[in-house]
Amino acid sequence: MFRKRFFASWMFSAITMLLLFYIWHGIIIFDFDGLSYNKRQFMLVASLVYVLIGFLVTKAFNISYFVNKYKKKAITRGFRAGASIGFLLFLISTICDFPFHSEFNFRHLFFDSLWQMLEQGLGGIVVALTHIFIFEPEMIDD
Repeated sequence: MFRKRFFASWMFSAITMLLLFYIWHGIIIFDFDGLSYNKRQFMLVASLVYVLIGFLVTKAFNISYFVNKYKKKAITRGFRAGASIGFLLFLISTICDFPFHSEFNFRHLFFDSLWQMLEQGLGGIVVALTHIFIFEPEMIDD
């Protein structure tokens, strides 16, 4: 069963990454203006996707590789775990031809990958902060 620390960090990271997604794509670069389908439905699907991404980032934070390598550095562990998931998501979305833009040039791909890694990296930091601030007595070793 999910512990409150896991569930809270999952939900907080999903909300944070969804807000960052909306700020970047909706406010800064105006990608939502070119959507050919209902914006409300798109945001509902995006919310569900970010719940899944939040789960992946939270699980990655708890992978033994990151736990062992960054045992005393939770913030670094969170950022690295999130950025790793971000890079994998960038690769998958690029291969599946899911980006907002139909143009593929190196500059666009570079900034898109950086943004994805930063977005999920910040989600990982939220996971780390939640793990730091939510105490679970039965998980003293974590």
